[in-house]
Amino acid sequence: PAAAGALAAAAVQNAPPDGTMLLVFSGSQHATVAAMGSAPYDPVKGFSFITVLFNSVVAFVVPPDSPAETLEALFELGRKRAGGLSMGTPGLGSPSHLLGARVALAAKAPLQSIHYRGGAPMMADVLTGRVDFAVATLSTSRAFLVDKKLRALALDSETRWSGLPDVPVLAEIGYGKEKVANWFGVAAPAGTPSAIVQKLRDEFVKASRDPELQKRLAENGTLIATSTSDEMRTLMVEEVATMEGLVKTLGLRQQ
Repeated sequence: PAAAGALAAAAVQNAPPDGTMLLVFSGSQHATVAAMGSAPYDPVKGFSFITVLFNSVVAFVVPPDSPAETLEALFELGRKRAGGLSMGTPGLGSPSHLLGARVALAAKAPLQSIHYRGGAPMMADVLTGRVDFAVATLSTSRAFLVDKKLRALALDSETRWSGLPDVPVLAEIGYGKEKVANWFGVAAPAGTPSAIVQKLRDEFVKASRDPELQKRLAENGTLIATSTSDEMRTLMVEEVATMEGLVKTLGLRQQ
């Protein structure tokens, strides 16, 4: 997924700046690929930022028979167990990988990350208990949580999600500062005229106000959020700095 995203970003960066080719991307992954030293694009200078589109709520999930009833209990299990915890991820450098690793670092819980080629094989191994836990978007894990085939221990969200009212958010249990960007946004090639950028932003914001769209996305833990172009650029600059530090800490930089 990261490689495909990098190729898409490079294609948009190098496209004519006329507003006909746009990139929809995850803020954290867009920054992380570059921080790892493998990006054929510049995450900031290569783009004219249009608007944030939405925030994706993610859940720390465990198999239904996991002995851990809380996130802290899960980390305590990892501290006591030889080899620590195993965490499934949808790919090296993915937002889920980095958020799980960052929170585990803060908890001082030993962690082994198992990287899969996407969310589907990752979820299969969480469901069967081959890994201790995963960090999954609600759009990926919602059906399994509703059917009680998985349990959520915590959410990365500003507030509790109505679909899981008893599950705390990270800030409630002491991990509110351990963040990676959970926003997705849209951008055009650098140099796109400001009038085109503004027109595109106006259209995305107009579409985001559709009540049916808001309801459908909220049910899957996808919370619509828009921004100005300057606000999105600021978020991107901040995320690049954050990911540079995290990639260095985790030893993920590629030579």
